[in-house]
Amino acid sequence: MRKYVKSPKEIDNIKVIQDGQKIKEALLNGETVMHWEYGDSMYPILMSGEYVKLTPITEENRKNLKGKPVFCTFEYNAHGEKDEITMVHLCTDVHVRNDGTIFCKIETTNGYLYGWTTNVYGIGESTDIFEDS
Repeated sequence: MRKYVKSPKEIDNIKVIQDGQKIKEALLNGETVMHWEYGDSMYPILMSGEYVKLTPITEENRKNLKGKPVFCTFEYNAHGEKDEITMVHLCTDVHVRNDGTIFCKIETTNGYLYGWTTNVYGIGESTDIFEDS
């Protein structure tokens, strides 16, 4: 059953964070956070306007990311400057190198490829909690 909230600071005693860098820091510190998603690039796994629960990557779950929404970063050069982009998108493949480094292939649910990254910090989970507009 859908639940609607109005710009909360917490949901179910879990902090709501919108800033990508602060989400990354929280996940690296072992915190679970909520993040409001918008857009249809993850439909039907995540809905536009839904709050997503982000749980930190652990040794136990890091090899089982395929098919799951993940919070990750990519570094891009825009006009000669490096820019880190944060996102929650689908991990469609996982490759583990001999040294243990895990690479995740990141796409939208309709197949738009962002690329491969080692910078995966959390696993996303649908909550059925939506922002009340």
